[in-house]
Amino acid sequence: MQLEPVQARHRQTNYMPAPLLDPPEVLPLPPWTAEVEEAKSHLSDYGMCVLTDALDTEEIERLRGALAIQADAERAMNTGGPPGAKANRQSVSNLVNKGREFLDLVEHELSDSLAGFMLGKNFLVSSITGNMYRAPLAEPQPMHRDQGYVPATVDFPAACNLMWCLDDFTPENGGTCVVPGSHRWHPDYQVKPPPRELTVQVCVPAGSVFAWEGRVWHGYGSNRTGEPRRSVITYYCLPWVRQQENWGISCLQEVLDEASPKLRQRLGLRTYGTLGGVSGARLTTNTKSYLGNYDFELPSHIIGEAGKLHQLRRVSKDD
Repeated sequence: MQLEPVQARHRQTNYMPAPLLDPPEVLPLPPWTAEVEEAKSHLSDYGMCVLTDALDTEEIERLRGALAIQADAERAMNTGGPPGAKANRQSVSNLVNKGREFLDLVEHELSDSLAGFMLGKNFLVSSITGNMYRAPLAEPQPMHRDQGYVPATVDFPAACNLMWCLDDFTPENGGTCVVPGSHRWHPDYQVKPPPRELTVQVCVPAGSVFAWEGRVWHGYGSNRTGEPRRSVITYYCLPWVRQQENWGISCLQEVLDEASPKLRQRLGLRTYGTLGGVSGARLTTNTKSYLGNYDFELPSHIIGEAGKLHQLRRVSKDD
């Protein structure tokens, strides 16, 4: 029997970038849009989009307030605080445990629309990070791709970022430097960062979502004004990619207990084929097959040597 060849392309989504730019070309920035479908077309063409009016005034103020309280608290921890808490540009990591406001962004319909477009319906939240400037910062971030851990020959996004902008982004206050269209470059140009002279800086109005896929070269710019330029970044990945934050260790038990089915899935409490299970966990669906995608409940105990039961302990607010 003669086998019939099938084109070997990995496609779990409807996302297809525009044709290859060979030789590499830097495209102009895409225009702002308030239309989700137009934003999706910009993601295909430019590798990025700016979707305006994603957050209303009340949501912006609520996120600003929650981020400020958390940032101040971690800054006050001194030597016990996280690395970089005293830096001019302060990052607040693992926002999964630090307020419902941040979890709401994971479940936001725009996360479903934009991240789902790029990564498919089973995408995971890899990390949630808040950023704010405390003072001017002269040194820009080195140019990088957010899926640099994936071979450059992979011709699809394995990760994406949705940056929820809580202030206006301008070239003066450190707006992100990007290379539009670089997701469409030949793999040979996706290994070494391009010269910074090829980048352009985004201007984004507060309340927008600035989204880009994992193959686009980018890095935050210099903040010459010292304005806070606050944002929350939800970083998403394919369901078979290791998450940036190790939720199995760092996610509070209360967060899992109170999570909706959608949030539980985004955090990884859903199998993906044979991936993501926990020894002894029972599926919530009666099935004899373990090749599908199923919700599961964390077991109270893990079975050890000779059938001994060991309590599955998780960090809690009471610890």
